[in-house]
Amino acid sequence: MKTTPEFDETPRPGIRLPDLAGHIALVTGASSGIGRATVEALLANGVIVHGVAHEVTPITHENFQAHLCDLRDPAALKSLISRIAELTSHLDYVVNVAGVDTKASLDEGGAKQWADMVDINLRAYYLILHETVSLLRRGQGRAVVNISSINYRLGVPKRSIYATTKAGILGLTTGLARELGRERIRINTVSPGWVFTEAQVREYFAGAEAEKNLTYLTQVQSLALKIGAGDIANHVLFYLSDVSRASTGHNCVVDAGWTLE
Repeated sequence: MKTTPEFDETPRPGIRLPDLAGHIALVTGASSGIGRATVEALLANGVIVHGVAHEVTPITHENFQAHLCDLRDPAALKSLISRIAELTSHLDYVVNVAGVDTKASLDEGGAKQWADMVDINLRAYYLILHETVSLLRRGQGRAVVNISSINYRLGVPKRSIYATTKAGILGLTTGLARELGRERIRINTVSPGWVFTEAQVREYFAGAEAEKNLTYLTQVQSLALKIGAGDIANHVLFYLSDVSRASTGHNCVVDAGWTLE
């Protein structure tokens, strides 16, 4: 008889960092998963948040402003930041979360599959920073967090394009760390393991493969816990806060001890 492995699912409190209050943030991928959890954590800390997504974001809060945008479209992205600049004189924080993880083998892939994923997972990260850097220069917090993944280290079949984009995010972060550091703008990466977002639960942990996938996690993770979107948000807020003022160009791996990096 098969037994589903036991995991620690005890909810953890959201991080509280008083220096965040009153600051202004831009978060992409705000409608669900890590992006939504980050928005909610920022709002709970008194941050004014501009949330960007390709679909309606189900958050109602006096300090939250939702923006619809297809981040694969450079013109739409540029127009988005222009609209935000009309609403605020500066930004203190930028968090790049938006992404897709479509599967495609080398035989199945091609120029379209490459562009569809790279344009949202990597190019949009760069263009968001390109368009918002003038607003960050006028801010006080001056911190950026990019969301990557440990996937690029794992060699997962049909994930070569996805892995390339996630590895590229690390290069973007380190490539800008010294350049932005001269203006006291910090930039760091948070790289999650397998996160139990709504989408991941639906695809991997709610069907016939659920027990197999949970068993696999007990074998590769050092800690028997289900990483939640809120766990990642806590790390993001740490890197936005001045409590991490000595860190830039860093890759923070949050994978319950999978890669042991």
